[in-house]
Amino acid sequence: MKDHPTPESIYSKYVDKKIGTKQALKLFESIINKSDNEEIRVNVLEYIGKLTVDDELAFSIIENCLISDESPIVKFGAAKTLIHYFTGREIKPLIWAIDNENSIYFLKNLINLLETQEYPQFEQIRKRIYKKITTKYNLNSFDSKFILDIEYLDFMKFQADFNNFLEKFELSDADKLTLLKENTEIGNKGLGRVKKAEGGFIISLVLTDLNEIPSSICNLRNLQELEISNCKIEKYPEKCPKLLSLKRIIFKNNTIDKVPSWIRKNN
Repeated sequence: MKDHPTPESIYSKYVDKKIGTKQALKLFESIINKSDNEEIRVNVLEYIGKLTVDDELAFSIIENCLISDESPIVKFGAAKTLIHYFTGREIKPLIWAIDNENSIYFLKNLINLLETQEYPQFEQIRKRIYKKITTKYNLNSFDSKFILDIEYLDFMKFQADFNNFLEKFELSDADKLTLLKENTEIGNKGLGRVKKAEGGFIISLVLTDLNEIPSSICNLRNLQELEISNCKIEKYPEKCPKLLSLKRIIFKNNTIDKVPSWIRKNN
């Protein structure tokens, strides 16, 4: 009985010129279609990118993963591969994905990727993502990015606890889908931490049950009241020169009770 090919073995045979590009791509495509493991599918996408060929079949495989795969992790892997290796052809599928994808994971990681200095040419794509989240949250772009970052932290916590939760409680398939949607798609959960907002700016904010405070809090220039409580954080963002409107600050029951230096300097 023959062993099933792995992404590594396929790529090794390609490098050793034992198989050609088309055969390698067909084998990679077969793994994607048959595998339920999202890590393996992402790995395959990375190997397709390593072929570094602007091949129509390669583009089709990656585009299909971006548009059709159920996993936001695989969708983001496909987006990265398109951006890195298919310059000039990536815009249309990326726009489609942004308009149709509500995954916290996908949108958060795509923004982070495209905001690096390596990708100044993707201003149109960045603006489209920000338009999506500002419309969803009814906040300006900086405050919306902070809410997305908070939702991402909640999403990561949910992912870590989800399997244990399912072991404790019996849920119908419909209830599982509802639970997944509520915790993995952009929505109102992050906004639940906002006590008050005016004119698209967060005025009052309560952060609880977090393991990290996103550095994007430093861009909330109209924030006047901040409470951080019951958080298991190890450190705060280091510098927040734009937090000049803070008037009232509450810290309680955190793993560190030291007041951040930027609060002392700003107040």
